[in-house]
Amino acid sequence: MRAVSMCRLVTSSAAIFAALSCTTPVRADVVTDWNIVALGATASPPNSVVQSRSLAIVHAAIYDTVRAIEHNGPAHAVDLTAPSGTSIDAAVAAAAHAVLERLAPEAKPALDAALRDTLARIAEGPGKQEGIALGVRIGERSVALRAADGAGTKVEFTPQPGAGRWAPTPPQALPAILPQWGAVTPFVLRESIQWKGPPALDSPAFARDYEEVKLVGSRYSKARNADQTAAAVFWTVQTAVPWHAAARAVSAAKNLSIADNAKLFAMLSMATADSQIAAFAEKYRRPHWRPITAIRAGVAASEPVLERDAAWEPLLGTPPHPEYPSAHAVFSGAAEAVLSHWLGGDDIVVSATYPPLFGVTRSWRKLSQITAEVEDARVWGGIHFRSADRDGVEVGRRIGGIVVRDFPRQADH
Repeated sequence: MRAVSMCRLVTSSAAIFAALSCTTPVRADVVTDWNIVALGATASPPNSVVQSRSLAIVHAAIYDTVRAIEHNGPAHAVDLTAPSGTSIDAAVAAAAHAVLERLAPEAKPALDAALRDTLARIAEGPGKQEGIALGVRIGERSVALRAADGAGTKVEFTPQPGAGRWAPTPPQALPAILPQWGAVTPFVLRESIQWKGPPALDSPAFARDYEEVKLVGSRYSKARNADQTAAAVFWTVQTAVPWHAAARAVSAAKNLSIADNAKLFAMLSMATADSQIAAFAEKYRRPHWRPITAIRAGVAASEPVLERDAAWEPLLGTPPHPEYPSAHAVFSGAAEAVLSHWLGGDDIVVSATYPPLFGVTRSWRKLSQITAEVEDARVWGGIHFRSADRDGVEVGRRIGGIVVRDFPRQADH
């Protein structure tokens, strides 16, 4: 491994992701290098849910590649054994490249450049060639195993009218996206997830949620301060970006080996990918309305009656899918659980900027502080009710704990 600055990033021309704080030296290796490459390659289109699947496939391939060389435990999905002397750096780079050029073909020029950069640092010889061959084989097989996982299935979703039900939101009134995602095959999670569900419209809990987001989530809110606005804007970032930055900080703090990094990032990526599958299954099981829909309609069923504001606008643009639960919050709870396990605690220093270079910078000193900010930020942005965030974090932590317990789960292939 070699010492590098946290601000050294490998990017594609289309990549949009956080520029990390450059105040702390990090010991990087081929796994963390290709984690950054993967984040950049999968940044377009800007969709955290789709990206979570891609990152999980990349890091599953990296994990199985490292395991094939180091013979340390069961495989996740591709069970091979490498000959002695196989270059682990060549194998990891080749595996990640093989996955990414299939999942993000538009990033191929940047991916090819990153692969050349990695391979140029490895001495020529049989070990290098064996590493490349192994990585390509595992990468290709990893993608093939997910080809029929349901991510590309076409599913029709027709909104049903009525109070509490999701409807396309202004100004674009886009149709709901990713209705199929709840049926995607999980990476690790095999048990059903129970949700509390959104509060009844006539409950005090819903009234509190309604009045809170109406007050602090408005585009012109005077109750939301500048830092809260900055946090809301920051968390329009793809959710993996700050959390994978936190994982690299955990890796540096614990001085993890290549094998440990392979497992850490595989667990993080699979837990967060599974969290999005669980979240979207619930979103479309009982599609709940967004704040803009509820506030513009008012809720006569509540006691007292929740008054409508036909001109109300949220600070942020409302995502085109049902409100409950918050996918950002579920992702964050899962990420926190995995990283807390590896860190053995909660204290970690992480900073991230979004958009890169000239955007909003957020800094945290605890993993749980990141999660708490996500929960708040989605309310401050006017796109979620508090219950969707709070319940999302709770379930996400449960999913992260399950993945920590059950990983790796060897596929039945």
